[in-house]
Amino acid sequence: MADLSQTGAELPAEPNERSGAPKVFGVLSIIFASLMLFLSAIGLLASAATSSMENLGGLSSPDSEKAEQVNALMRPMAKVYKGMGLQSLILFVMSALLLAIGIGQLRFRAWACRWSVYWGVAGLVCVGLLVAISLLIISPAYGELFESAARLKPQGDGQPVLPPSAGGLSAVFGGTFAVLSVVVYAPYPALMLLFFTRERVRASMRQ
Repeated sequence: MADLSQTGAELPAEPNERSGAPKVFGVLSIIFASLMLFLSAIGLLASAATSSMENLGGLSSPDSEKAEQVNALMRPMAKVYKGMGLQSLILFVMSALLLAIGIGQLRFRAWACRWSVYWGVAGLVCVGLLVAISLLIISPAYGELFESAARLKPQGDGQPVLPPSAGGLSAVFGGTFAVLSVVVYAPYPALMLLFFTRERVRASMRQ
């Protein structure tokens, strides 16, 4: 009877069981990182393909007046794509890091726990950068684009391409992109910080 009681006493206590959070986050990190790697790679390719848009108007027509009108539209569009290219580069680098961290999370690696915290902090900083790019680069570029379109001469008796008041839409575009950046990208790094600073989760990943 004593042996049976001792055997029962030696059973591991339930509070010492390994947390399942790292494995859950590992799966989510790999899925989220893979998706964002794909989308940001497309964004980088699109930005590279449109990097010469400022000179497109000069090559498109021998008519100098018409070429200048086209250039007036192409220059701000090039700025828009450059801003989006910067955002795509940030997302690509952060996604590549998250993919590696996700693999470590699945394997309960101690380094993955530390880097989950580092990535969470960096992720929130990068969200701030995405918002700044939207408001300081993309939004003014759209404003310039709309103003240039409003100044285009209409064909015959037609109406202008855009009314002069359309320039105010640039703030809507910039604000929309900024809000989407916060809503889409801020929650995951915040959750990483919340969970991977918990002692139970950290204790589960001491390998």
